[in-house]
Amino acid sequence: MITLDNLVFLILLAIFFNTLVNLKKMAPEDESHWPEEWPFVSILVPVRNEEKNLESLLDSLLRQDYPNFEIIVMDDGSTDKTWSILEKYARLDSRLLIVRSQELPPGWTGKNWVCHQLSHLARGNWLLFTDADTIHHPLALKKAVASAYRHRSGLLSALPELEAKTWSEKLFMPMIPFALVSFIPFFKLNPKRGRCLPLAMGPFLLFQRKTYHLCGGHEANKGNIVDDIALARQVIRRGQKISWIDGSRFLRIRFYTCFKDLWRGFSKNSYEAIKGTPVKVLLAAIACYYLFIHPYLALLDGLTQAQLTILPLLQVITISLTRFVLAERFRTGISNIFLHPLSIIFALLILFNSCRLTILGKKIAWKERWYPLP
Repeated sequence: MITLDNLVFLILLAIFFNTLVNLKKMAPEDESHWPEEWPFVSILVPVRNEEKNLESLLDSLLRQDYPNFEIIVMDDGSTDKTWSILEKYARLDSRLLIVRSQELPPGWTGKNWVCHQLSHLARGNWLLFTDADTIHHPLALKKAVASAYRHRSGLLSALPELEAKTWSEKLFMPMIPFALVSFIPFFKLNPKRGRCLPLAMGPFLLFQRKTYHLCGGHEANKGNIVDDIALARQVIRRGQKISWIDGSRFLRIRFYTCFKDLWRGFSKNSYEAIKGTPVKVLLAAIACYYLFIHPYLALLDGLTQAQLTILPLLQVITISLTRFVLAERFRTGISNIFLHPLSIIFALLILFNSCRLTILGKKIAWKERWYPLP
């Protein structure tokens, strides 16, 4: 008879091997599979008060080793030096078009409205929506387009290197690849039958133009603050293919720079991202306790009693190996691997807060605007 501890160990082993399989599937295309002709790509960037990030972003985009692209940046009512920085760069390079956003209509989030306008200005057969806090390697566009061609994708998204400097970032950021790579079986992204799992990250969304318009674009989800997952769901509903690749060697991002912003930022989207219900949140908490917290407590209890507890030790080793593989790939830091239970607790607290805000109908401030959570 299989005990609970044995079952936990088997599940942890399955998570570890799923991680290895998924990382192999995520590999971007190399030069041997690059197309002979590169399509015209429109790089579309919504910005609002991004003076700290803008120069690094534009430098990286303008250095793309790609023969056929344009960059369109739309300023969404910035009150800092964003527009003056854009004007400086636009004077130096004709590939950069800068535009001011029209007034935000009722029922839209700011980012969705700006992306919608950008899509109408774009001339490319492919549309790359990217965020102002990203930095792109010169081969980023080639690797992404080649991978999209190879997989015949309607939408391709990439998981970037996640930069973390503060304690809250170092504790939470490793949970993103852990959740997205370790737990999701990638054959469920585009199954011929059964339920699909939409997977995309807003900082890097590469659409075929026809797929973007077929799924209704940002207009179809104009009031949804979790725009990336909402778009992925629309793509799946229209029978189009999603690809998910490892962008850790060509894309870098630092989502938030302090605890307050991180807490608020992920609280705004965690519950909606999983199509949450209170029951789902409760089940997630129970599963996380038995899989990722109890093994450490059992091991600690055995050590304090000077007993060698083999099964908890094997469980902790398996968790640590999974975290080590992900830390090496996405550069989230090896030193915090053994703080995994604290990372899990932190992530659960954010999910609980997101659930609370949604159920109570609270609004959340984002980019100096207030939005109701869906």
